[in-house]
Order: sequence, then structure tokens, then C-alpha cells
Amino acid sequence: MTTSLYIDKETKQKATQKAKKDQLSFSAVVRILLSDYASGKIVIGSHMANSYEVSTIPVDKEIQSKMDSIVTKWHNKK
Repeated sequence: MTTSLYIDKETKQKATQKAKKDQLSFSAVVRILLSDYASGKIVIGSHMANSYEVSTIPVDKEIQSKMDSIVTKWHNKK
């Protein structure tokens, strides 16, 4: 499937030059950007979407008690 997009001459020229420096084609840049936008990796407004990596860390009772105490103190400061 082919889709046509209007991109002003100056923007296309700058993007094409940057893509060449990065050893990519202009169409590859467009495909990557659209794919990342569709999957939520890019937010319109020139912001990179935050991504977090979550992992579980085993904690013993003593450390958990200390963490709970810190959280309680933090909540009471608000």
C-alpha cells in the first residue's frame, strides 16, 4: 500500500540530509517515526515518551520496616 504525504521542501531536505548522515533512507525514518508513534513510544509535541523497567527485589522484614517508616514520614510532610 502506498500513501502520499505532503512535506515542505525545506523540512524534507533537512530530514533527508540527517537521515543520510545516520545511514538511513528518508522513507526508513518516516516508517520508524510512524511505528514508534503508533506504539506510544513517541508523543506528539517533540517529547520522548517515558518508559520504565520494573523489577522485583526481595526485601527482608527489617528493610521493609525501614522503607515503611520512610514512606510514612514522607506522606506526613505533605
